[in-house]
Amino acid sequence: MNITLCKATSEDKDTIQNLGRFYIYEMSKFCGFLPTWETPSNGLFECIDLSSYCEESDRHAFLIKVDDELAGFVLINKVGSAPDVDWNMGEFFVICKFQRKGIGRHIAEQIFNQFPGTWETTQIPENKAAIDFWEKVITQYSHGQFEKTLKTIQEPKPHPMIVLKFTSQIPKSSNSVR
Repeated sequence: MNITLCKATSEDKDTIQNLGRFYIYEMSKFCGFLPTWETPSNGLFECIDLSSYCEESDRHAFLIKVDDELAGFVLINKVGSAPDVDWNMGEFFVICKFQRKGIGRHIAEQIFNQFPGTWETTQIPENKAAIDFWEKVITQYSHGQFEKTLKTIQEPKPHPMIVLKFTSQIPKSSNSVR
């Protein structure tokens, strides 16, 4: 299995946005009973506009591919819950058929190595699968050296989030992004 992380360009905005619909649909499994997570009356899930990740210099978008097949996306930014945060995992999505195969962990570690510094990942408390995934990945990556807190995040409106904070180092042999 050949897993690659490809830097997204402005031509990839529609692809990321299309995948965003599936991302929201999958999150509805855990958050669908929360206010504003109702199934759309037309049956078509919508995602917030993700184009800024391909346009703004302090945001980065990547496509995940497995054996040259589209498998998901990674969107990172510099919007942490505290001033000392260098990188925030804005959105992270692996298509269902590629989940539970180690692909997400592999890609997350590659991103952490590519962007050293203080990191945060945030999860909606009801999204137990995301919390379990990130805790396992970050525990392994940081050798258990991370902070876990429940914080109220202000944007887009105040809401509670599980925040995992840790530091990534420049690895001795880094994985490259093509």
